[in-house]
Parts: sequence; structure tokens; C-alpha cells
Amino acid sequence: MSLPRLNRQSLHLVLGAGQAKAAETKPEDGSFLGGRIGSLPEPRIYFSPVRSPFAVIPSSDRWKDTFSLLGKSKVLCSDASGSVAMYNTESHSLMSLPELNSPKGRRYIAVSIPHVDSAMFGDKIFGDHTNSLYMMNMVPGEACSFEVLAYYPKSHWCWRPLPAPPFLSDPNYRPPDSITFAFEATYSFDTVDQQWNMAGDWLLPFRSKLEYDNELKMWFGISTRRPYELCAIDLSTVFFLGSCDKLPTVQHVGLDVDPPQNWVLIDVALVNLGSGRFCIAKFFDVIDDQDGYESHVVVFTGVEVVPSHKDEGVLSMVNHKSECLVTNEIERVL
Repeated sequence: MSLPRLNRQSLHLVLGAGQAKAAETKPEDGSFLGGRIGSLPEPRIYFSPVRSPFAVIPSSDRWKDTFSLLGKSKVLCSDASGSVAMYNTESHSLMSLPELNSPKGRRYIAVSIPHVDSAMFGDKIFGDHTNSLYMMNMVPGEACSFEVLAYYPKSHWCWRPLPAPPFLSDPNYRPPDSITFAFEATYSFDTVDQQWNMAGDWLLPFRSKLEYDNELKMWFGISTRRPYELCAIDLSTVFFLGSCDKLPTVQHVGLDVDPPQNWVLIDVALVNLGSGRFCIAKFFDVIDDQDGYESHVVVFTGVEVVPSHKDEGVLSMVNHKSECLVTNEIERVL
């Protein structure tokens, strides 16, 4: 399937409730790790969870509020009850959507892809709603762990249940603390046939969600081991054949930032901006000399991946601007 070109000019950050600005610390020279210390802009919108007045929801379930990106400019928020709202960052408008069949919780995956021509969606696309959002809960035992949001020909949004992935029923499966996409096997889902297939008895060695670049024809992700580089992999053979005996070759593209040894990577987000451009967000805990927690740091780096002029099939990376935020309030980067 050929995907349309993706071009984005901005990131969307989700902050903790009531936080309008990140804490900031500035060294005397104003620089940090080759970048600079920055601060967050004022929020464009505040999301408040919709709770049933008759429901008793533990405070720990605030983590069940989920955020995802639909297309390039629509941000979806769902709460612990499954209520969903969508904010359009271009028109600055807010609209309510149908409830999820099952709330997705803290450990979830959300992927936005273009509409496909199948019986599920009909033969025609109406208006500018040309993307569908696939959301999957990584915790077993949910009533509807996997579903898709699509705009149907009768001009309405609808969540449609999809088959649960096979690994959720594996007794040896354990949901990860953070989504690293590492299981005992790798699976793919056909959005047309709505079927799961096992790609192979190998693991994808990435810490982040994979992002596809339509121009470079490669999938990109952050490696699982220090120094956590940007890597590329060609999965076309897997998708064409449905399975592969061994893991396709992984190419190390480049390193965005080399942190000090006392910085411990907690999480990472890779945002696809289109045309070989990415933003890499890395979340670190800074440890002091007594092995105690000192602060939480997020480093954003803009990078561009380009083909090598010397070697065919080899990719190289150009690092652009880096910015560092000393804050623990950024919950999601979209």
C-alpha cells in the first residue's frame, strides 16, 4: 500500500493537569548538551476528564486518560470511562466523538493510517476525514482490546471492534511497563483482511514505535540499547510474503544526543514530520553522586535522514536544533 506524503510543522505535547509551563533551569552560558534550555509555550487547550457521577474511579486511574494523534492536526483524548473528544489544532475547534467500546488504559498503542478500500469503510471517502485511528490496549483480559475509529460514508464517526492480537492470549505474555514492542515473536495486522499474521520468531530491536517514511521506503525507530540511536529497517519483504525466517537487516542511522553517564533513559518518542524529518524526544532521570534522583530532563532534537552520496542504500543523519527542558510534566509527545 502506498501511503500519502506526511508533512508536519509542529509537535503536540500533553502536559500534566493544570500545568501551564515547565520548570526551567539555565546554566550561565545558556547551553546544554549542544542545545539550549527552553521553556514550554502556553497551552492551547485544557482537557478535563468526563466522569460519571455514579462511578467510583480510583485516583490511580488518572493514568487511563489517553491521547493520540489522528492525521496531522487532530488530537484525541479519552478518559477512564471511554468518553472521547477531538481537538483540531488548525481550526481550534473541539468536538465530541462516540465512546470507545472499551477504555484503553495507560499501556496502549495508537496508530493513525490512511483509509483503505475495504468493505469495512465503504468505497468512498467523504470530506477531509481521510485517516483512521487504530488503538490497542496492551493489557490482556479487556472486553475490546483492539478497535478502529473511522469516518463512515453516512457521515459519522464510529469505533469498530477488531480481532485481538494472538500474543494477548499467550500465558507467557507480560504487558510492558512502557511500550517497547518486544515480544517472543513479531506480528503484523492486515487492515484490509482484518487478520493477524506472525511475521517471525524474532524481535524488533526498537524501544520506540516504528515510523514509516514514504520517500525513503524504510521504517525508523530508536534502538533498545545505549546510546539509543535512530535505526532503519526495510520490512517490505515481511509485508509482501507475510512472514520472514530471520530479522531483516537493521541499519544504524545516527545518534541525536549523547547524554552523560548519570542520565538514565526512562522513555523515548519518535515523531515523524515527513520527508525524512523526525523529532526525537528522550526522557531522562538525572542521578546525583549518591545515586539519588536529582531531576527529570527531556531533550528534543530535530533530525533529517538523507541517502548517502557515497554508498547506495546507506542512510545518514543530519542533526538540527536541540532543546532541553527540565520538567516532569510532559506525559505524551504526538
